[in-house]
Amino acid sequence: MTTADVIVVGLGAHGSSAACHLARRGLNVIGFDRHRPPHTFGSSHGGSRIIRQAYSEAPFYVPIMQRSYELWDDLQKRTGRKVMNITGGISIGDKRGKGITGIQESAETYDLPLDVLDPEQITRRFPMLHPHEYMIGAFDPRAGAIFPEEAVRAHLDEAIKAGADLRFDEPVIRWRPDRNGGNVQVETKSGTFEAKQLVFTAGAWLPELVSKLKLPMWIERQVLFWFEPKANAEAFLPQNMGNHSWEYEPGHSMYAQPNYGEGVKIALHHDGASSHPDRLNRLVADSEEKALREQIERYIPDLNGKMLNSAVCMYTDTPDLHFLIDFHPGHKNILLMSPCSGHGFKFSAVMGEIAADLVTEGKSNLDLSQFGIDRLLTEESQTSCPPEIRPYNA
Repeated sequence: MTTADVIVVGLGAHGSSAACHLARRGLNVIGFDRHRPPHTFGSSHGGSRIIRQAYSEAPFYVPIMQRSYELWDDLQKRTGRKVMNITGGISIGDKRGKGITGIQESAETYDLPLDVLDPEQITRRFPMLHPHEYMIGAFDPRAGAIFPEEAVRAHLDEAIKAGADLRFDEPVIRWRPDRNGGNVQVETKSGTFEAKQLVFTAGAWLPELVSKLKLPMWIERQVLFWFEPKANAEAFLPQNMGNHSWEYEPGHSMYAQPNYGEGVKIALHHDGASSHPDRLNRLVADSEEKALREQIERYIPDLNGKMLNSAVCMYTDTPDLHFLIDFHPGHKNILLMSPCSGHGFKFSAVMGEIAADLVTEGKSNLDLSQFGIDRLLTEESQTSCPPEIRPYNA
């Protein structure tokens, strides 16, 4: 039996970071992934991901986000890889909408720089954007992009450099607590492995790995597109346009990133169909492109040119769309992390540090009280999934 201090299951965004931080602290780490990251089968791909500081989802994310900025910068310096690019970014929507008011609340709570623009000011600064007269924009100068494939590679390389034993194309078949002690055993096709601590960062596969908990999570299919602008292509380059997002109707959003060489990335946010991660429909329908083009034509008409590429990824959603970062209720040496409801990649640098803190010290200096597991085990949470969506482990 192969032994370690910590076993990490899932080596995507958060698992690669966890393996990196744990190994750099001198722990003996073994990591498993059912594929070979970075790959296109989960939630950690797509060329670029948005990073933003004035966080619309809730102010309590801001200190965690600020630490993530520091760690992304440190990762770039240590590895020489370009994993982050700050361009600034604007969020646009009804001034009474949840997105805009959430951004303003975060900015006010933590005294963050934020430019609030009326429609005329938006189009003066970004002529390719056409907001409605009732919309306003919130420009965050610290917003930009994280490049997910480079970020995962950088964390994996650093983990291996620090001595981690990372095993790809090796899914976990089962796991169990050791009956003779406090350790945990993990079984894969190559044998049985034992460690003092186990960290699950398996994203869409987490509900299945801990199915006895009946966690109220569901897997949401998301479609990504890359477009070639039909006019003013230079306006969509990173030096001219940062990322931008639109809450075009209450509860309905789309986001876009500038052209980093593969076209302008744009997608609708949420509204995807429920799925099992191993049975995800990866074919993109014409109707899905049409639905996105309708919004592009309405708000960014210069972008409505040739579709260059498309891809499918997954969100792992919780009922309140907040993270899960907590120990298993029955096993205090098993850490559950990273179902992030479609907004978590930007946090992956700090998620690894949080995992290392919790494993080695049992606590984090950051406030994680909003991410506990108890809220997901209540009767209200267990029955709060949207009626058209059923968790795949139910």
